[in-house]
Formats: sequence, C-alpha cells, structure tokens
Amino acid sequence: MALFFTGAVLVSQAQAGGNGMPIEAQCDAAAGSRDDRTRNTDFAPVEDGGIKLGMALSACREAYKAGGKPRITFQLARALEQGGQLLAAQGLYREAATRGHTAAMVRLGRMLQEKGDPSGAFALYRRAAEAGDPGGAYALGFAYRDGIGAPADARKAALWFDTAASGGYEVAALKTKFAHQDGAAAGTGSR
Repeated sequence: MALFFTGAVLVSQAQAGGNGMPIEAQCDAAAGSRDDRTRNTDFAPVEDGGIKLGMALSACREAYKAGGKPRITFQLARALEQGGQLLAAQGLYREAATRGHTAAMVRLGRMLQEKGDPSGAFALYRRAAEAGDPGGAYALGFAYRDGIGAPADARKAALWFDTAASGGYEVAALKTKFAHQDGAAAGTGSR
C-alpha cells in the first residue's frame, strides 16, 4: 500500500511539473503574452524577448502534448519564435489561429507580411480585429494606413486605431491621433 501511494505521488508531481504547479500553469507563467485575451491572469505577462526559453519550451511542450488549448499552442509558438525556430513557430501560430486564437492570427499575419504575403496578413488582421482583438485592430489600422494587402485608406486606418485604443491597446491612442490628422490632410475626414 505504501509503495502504491509513493508511486501515485511521483506521478502526480510529474504531471504538475515537479514543483506542485500544473504544467499548463507553468507554461502560462513562462510565456503568457500581454496581447493574449485568453491569457491566464494569475501570472504576470511575459514581454516579447523576455521569455526564459528553457523553462518555457519545456513546460509549453509538455502542456501542448497533453492536449494544450489554443492559448498553450500560442505560448509555445512565442517561445519557439524567440528561440529562432520560425518555421515551427509559424506552424503553431497557424494551428492556434485556425482554432480561433486571435493573438495567433496577428502574429501569423506579421510573419506572412514579413515573408511578402500582404493579402494573407491583411486577412488575418481583419479576422482578429473583427473578432474584437485590440491587437488585430491595431495591425489592421497599420495595414490600411500603409496599404498592406488593401488600398491605403486613412479613414479606415483611423477607425481601426480608434477601435484598438478603445479596446485598451495603449499605443494605439498616439497612432489614432496621427491617423486622424492624415485622414483630414487627405480630405477623407476621420469618421
């Protein structure tokens, strides 16, 4: 009986990552993004470039293998991207985006834009923005401002920057001001 109990405790600790915290929570703590509306808010967000790769990759891979949610898939992709494994990160962003994860849509859109696929990027930004993601609205504002995947439109850019700012995307407020000025200068007005 004592041997069974000891074995059960060891299995339980392995599932919890050996430190008493479930593996999914370890992934959340190691790679949760401020831009992810589904982030586990029990943990502070981890800024881009600040992910501790060993911890994040280990925890997020285990959580992903255990049937990770789109949030976990996104967090693993962030860690892989920071570690320079861009192709693997892109595949996981695509998987999470397909499952409706809006922050993954924005990240995948950025990767597609960098690879020369502006229409693919625009479609992802629009999907995320229309789903209510402030980061998606912000990216869509830039796409309209700069003509990425769609004709440049200062009025639409201003609208999406406004949407991002009202959704809590702090840096969007400054972009909103400039987009409104650009729209007025182009004779399109701001709204």
